[in-house]
Amino acid sequence: MEFHILGPLEIVVDGRAVPAPAPRLCSLLAILLLRPHRQVPVDELIDRLWPDGAPQPANPTATVHTYVRRLRDLVGADVLQTRGRGYLLAAQPSDLVAFRAAVAEAAANPSQQVEHLKHALDQWRGDPVEVEPTVAVGLREERLTTIEQYYDARLARGEHADVLPELQTLSAQEPTRDRLTALLMKALYRCGRQAEALSTYDGFAERLVDDFGLDPTEELRALRQSILTSSLDEDDDEWQHQNQLPLDIRNLVGRDELVTEVAGLLTATDGVRIVALFGTPGVGKTAVAVRVANELTERFPDGQWFVRLRGASDQPRRADDVLVDLLRASGVDPHAIPDDSDARAALFRSRLAKRSILLVLDDAQDAAQVRPLLPGTPASAVLVTSRNPLDALAALDGGIPFHVPVLKPEAGTALVHSMLQATNADVQELVDLCGGLPLALRIAGAVASRGSVASFVSRMRRTGALATLTIDDDTAVSSAFRTSYDLLDPAVQRGFRLLSLFPGQEFAPDAAEALIGPTYDQVLDRLEAASLLQSVGRGRYLMHDLVKEYAADLAEPDLDAWKSLCGWYVGTADAAMTVLEPGAVRIQIPSSGDRTVTDPESWLAAELLNIEAIAQRALELGTPDVAWQLADIVRLHLYEHSLSGTWRALIRLGELGARTSGDQAGRGAMLHARGVLARQAGENEEAVALFEQAAELYHACGFTLGEGALRCNIAVSYNAQGRLRESAEAFRQGLAVFRAGGEFARMPRGLNAQAMNHIHLGEFREAVACITESLEYSGPVSNDQLVALINRAGAYKELGELELATADLRTAEPLVDNRLDRVQWGLAKAGVENRLGHHEQAREIATEVLRESREIGNGYDACVALQALAESYLFAGDVACARTYFEEGEALAAKSGYGTILAELHADLAQCAFLDGEVELAFAQATQALAESDVAEYGIGQQWSHSLLARCCTALNRPDEAATHQAAADTFCRETGYTPR
Repeated sequence: MEFHILGPLEIVVDGRAVPAPAPRLCSLLAILLLRPHRQVPVDELIDRLWPDGAPQPANPTATVHTYVRRLRDLVGADVLQTRGRGYLLAAQPSDLVAFRAAVAEAAANPSQQVEHLKHALDQWRGDPVEVEPTVAVGLREERLTTIEQYYDARLARGEHADVLPELQTLSAQEPTRDRLTALLMKALYRCGRQAEALSTYDGFAERLVDDFGLDPTEELRALRQSILTSSLDEDDDEWQHQNQLPLDIRNLVGRDELVTEVAGLLTATDGVRIVALFGTPGVGKTAVAVRVANELTERFPDGQWFVRLRGASDQPRRADDVLVDLLRASGVDPHAIPDDSDARAALFRSRLAKRSILLVLDDAQDAAQVRPLLPGTPASAVLVTSRNPLDALAALDGGIPFHVPVLKPEAGTALVHSMLQATNADVQELVDLCGGLPLALRIAGAVASRGSVASFVSRMRRTGALATLTIDDDTAVSSAFRTSYDLLDPAVQRGFRLLSLFPGQEFAPDAAEALIGPTYDQVLDRLEAASLLQSVGRGRYLMHDLVKEYAADLAEPDLDAWKSLCGWYVGTADAAMTVLEPGAVRIQIPSSGDRTVTDPESWLAAELLNIEAIAQRALELGTPDVAWQLADIVRLHLYEHSLSGTWRALIRLGELGARTSGDQAGRGAMLHARGVLARQAGENEEAVALFEQAAELYHACGFTLGEGALRCNIAVSYNAQGRLRESAEAFRQGLAVFRAGGEFARMPRGLNAQAMNHIHLGEFREAVACITESLEYSGPVSNDQLVALINRAGAYKELGELELATADLRTAEPLVDNRLDRVQWGLAKAGVENRLGHHEQAREIATEVLRESREIGNGYDACVALQALAESYLFAGDVACARTYFEEGEALAAKSGYGTILAELHADLAQCAFLDGEVELAFAQATQALAESDVAEYGIGQQWSHSLLARCCTALNRPDEAATHQAAADTFCRETGYTPR
């Protein structure tokens, strides 16, 4: 049986509405529904049924009893219960519960906000029940607020044209509601109806003055001003306007018609425009795309983005990595970027929802690489280049494939003339030999410009270098490369061949120096002048993949040059991470010389793809140790930036490298890294097994510092599983290693984690002492200090010393540096706010932390966030919502094996059952929670369970058992100083 109040009162049985009872019974049912699971005294029912001025029956109490009996016959005695001198309805209005749950879900999942808010509004069938006018007004206000959030979210998606008629109707129905007026003004403005948007403001302002003598709010006045000055969508501080287009080639000939046609397709108005340029390598697809993009700069005012996808290389870029770069470019904080690929794509679409950009995706491998990067709203367009036709993009995504042909003879002649001063006969022959391929023409023109064009053409004719152009375009291009190569100085030829060893794409001059030696700068200059190398800005270079392939065909194995390149990457990565994470526990690598990195964060961001490529090639060229060394060096950087995709790839390569070389330290380092990933994903048993294997290998090779760190990691995993005594022993072992080796700088992390173990065991004062010791070793501004303050705030919270807890969190807040820090601080803050009775604040914080935890993939923190969110509802009296979130947390904790928090959640669910009047169920759940807490010796869980069991036994008339449980709960509080929630 269900009850609905968001509209006329409705009772639903087996999915079908039953006839409504008499009006006075409907009123009684509505009054009880609005106070679910709560005793409502008879006197209050009389006041509600016959408010001031309404005639009462001679004996209103007896009349209420009669109404209750009649209503009980309809809904059942188990639903309508007698409680003392009142009645309790053991049911809630299901439509109101669904409405509020959907609104909360919308707040927790911004990428699906529109869908959740629509589901919430679908619960409404009309005006809410009118039994209590003040309640009805409150419900209507909730609905209007949700309507405003819904249309605000749709406007953020760029759906201004679709929502405009609906907003006009709503605004007419609510003519003095400022937020609806603001939404209508925005929709009108974005539909190009600026004058109407301003007129809407004027009408609203007049109504406010006439009806209430008030002026519009400051926010609405600011909105009017931004519309008046046409700057409404220009003040987004988070949006970063970008024009990333490469150099527009001056002498792009023979492409006017093509450029005009492609530009026309990209500026059509039927949905998101996607044009895919495909054709032979070197045919000039990128040059055409850049020219089109430059001509459409004004048409796409929010930016022109250019992304090299490297699809034709042996290392195509992953779409989820590209999304990180695009989100950063748009202004998203790197720490706010989700770890999940689908979530990244959804956030990217959301960022573009009300923007108009042209996205140029150069050298796509296939449609699958492109699809996650597509915007979702028609204001933006996408121009793709690829060697392949991308038929799947056309079939499934509405892409328009567009073949780029080779140049016609007259266009090829014009191109060469723009580069060279030569006779028409010589130029015509050069064009014929190059087969109209722009890349070949440009390379040949660059080389021929240094001498006589006639002699250059004569040489080509004698050797037959380009004779196969009409047969195979790839062969033709390689012939052009060979002609260019032959005219290079021997030293430059050597450098050209050595650069083919570089396995990545873009590279820095320093990497070239490691390969080539002191003459690297002259080599780079000459190769760039010969169009065999391209400068891509930021002091970096790119060798076209066909050019690199040709160079590799010429190159002889040069292991010394390769080892020099590997040494440069290992040494520079080591120097960068030493600056960023000086206290990191990792295998020490003998550096090939002192190096300094002025901006280590930027260096790592630019070189991560190359580091992965170096690790891959190291396995192929007989230097396997390089793979695990690089993976171990950058481990903490990848962890703290949630770059799990790159991290897993490097671990896989590192494991192969360590196994190939038989290096025990390397094998231990890779098992160490896999264990951290497993623990982060909630696979604690797997994490412990991996850490144990790694610790044995570290011990065998004498890396005692690593062994100590792993013992602390094992302890953390034990703690999450509820194996608290085993956790305490593992902490003791790990910290003993640090103390014995005088590694006091390593102590804080272990001490901070040990403090959490003390808290779970109910040893709160020991936890405070442990953290205080940790702070002695921590730097004044460090992550260790942040974690220590957060953990001490947790201990103070359990002791009821909320002022001290708040002070520690206030001191910790400025130390928050990344999204992992933000999650930990937010969890502690939400817990303290709940204890202080600030449930709305706790709910907001917990909702945001839950979102971030899910994006990062941290199951444990997601469980804690769900618990804090549920508590905010429970302490505020909303048992149904609390129960929903507790159950979600229980499912996650059970799946991941989080022993301590699972015991807590069983106690929480028992409390919900008790408050809902389900005493037997509450007793069973609390008994289970106590058993789980006893196994782990989890003190707080034991106290909660004993306290609730005492209440259950009292309700079940079992006073002796109640006294035993209450005594156990009181003893824990007295001995530990614990202050119950």
